[in-house]
Amino acid sequence: MNSSSVRRKGSNCLGTLVTLSLALSSPLAAQSADGSLAGTSVRIYGGHVLDMDAAGKEDVDSILVDPGDGWIADVASDLTGIVSPASTEYSYDDGTPEAFTRITGAHEQEYAQRFRLPRAGIVTSVTACFGREPDDDNADVTFVLTFYRDSGGRPGTPLAAYSATISGLARGRGTCGLINRGEITSQRLDGGDVWLGVQWSNSSGKGFAEDRNGPGGTRNFWRYRSSSESPWSSWNAESVATAYFMRLGVDHEATTPLPAEDCTPTTMLLQFEGGYEVSMCYRTPDGRVGQAKSGIWASGESGLLWFFNRDNAEVLVKVLDGCSRNGHRWVFVAPVTTLEFKLLVTAPDGTTWKHDNVQGVTASTRSDTQAFRCSR
Repeated sequence: MNSSSVRRKGSNCLGTLVTLSLALSSPLAAQSADGSLAGTSVRIYGGHVLDMDAAGKEDVDSILVDPGDGWIADVASDLTGIVSPASTEYSYDDGTPEAFTRITGAHEQEYAQRFRLPRAGIVTSVTACFGREPDDDNADVTFVLTFYRDSGGRPGTPLAAYSATISGLARGRGTCGLINRGEITSQRLDGGDVWLGVQWSNSSGKGFAEDRNGPGGTRNFWRYRSSSESPWSSWNAESVATAYFMRLGVDHEATTPLPAEDCTPTTMLLQFEGGYEVSMCYRTPDGRVGQAKSGIWASGESGLLWFFNRDNAEVLVKVLDGCSRNGHRWVFVAPVTTLEFKLLVTAPDGTTWKHDNVQGVTASTRSDTQAFRCSR
């Protein structure tokens, strides 16, 4: 395929908020940097109905859309009880896509975006946004997420690859997939420039969301191949979009341990009704110390904490209002770990309730129906 036969294709769209359902991933038979198989899953958390032109546009300069504000939702804001995860989300878009594009005449394509990390960390989430055209008969899109080292300001050596599938896309809709579980959440990234690529087949009939008038602040490249047997083209510098709609969550605290002799809870993880706050640190047998992280299941009275993987909860914490029963707030803790830890529940007046464990011993549950005296 010569370069003159390859065009960027965009579609007009106009957005209205919809609610979408959960979708699962398909595993990728490729090896990560450490040689293990990598896979992940996708949670659909929101999107907009998009009145997309079925014919599309060959001239990318003619695309003009206004999907409205808030097109990408903040998934954490809908979870009662979670104050903030110990991670930072990196993005370069303005929240409003101007087009969904793909490379016509190609078998598959890959869009890559550079992320600039101030220091090393562990991946906590990736967001990727696709649109399905009205004449597309396939409700799914399977894609590959690849992390690359930087090589002179463009994608270099691959670090690891993960596969995911967004299922059940309705015709003419744009959907963002939030990947926040599975092996991708143990992917370590060094500080500095790292690239994230999204690769998918044209047979899926999907376009990738682009920001064409936002702040930018990064670099973007794209490439293609004409068949499954053909080699990939060279990376082409993006000349139309200021950013692609992909976002990267990174937990920098996970690779910045406290001194081995100092396991002190420092991060507020959960906040329950009445202003009672939970914090927790842990120590591994080799002396590494870290802060626990808030789980995704929480309410005004209970929540889960995890250490290394969001899918593997380590501690259930409940702070209940027993004031009408015995004049106290009740605290219940159910850990399932053999690691050393310190857990604190802090009342609004600064008083604390503590529970801890020694290394190598299965932690005990604890219930205290007189943990905090209710204010009169």
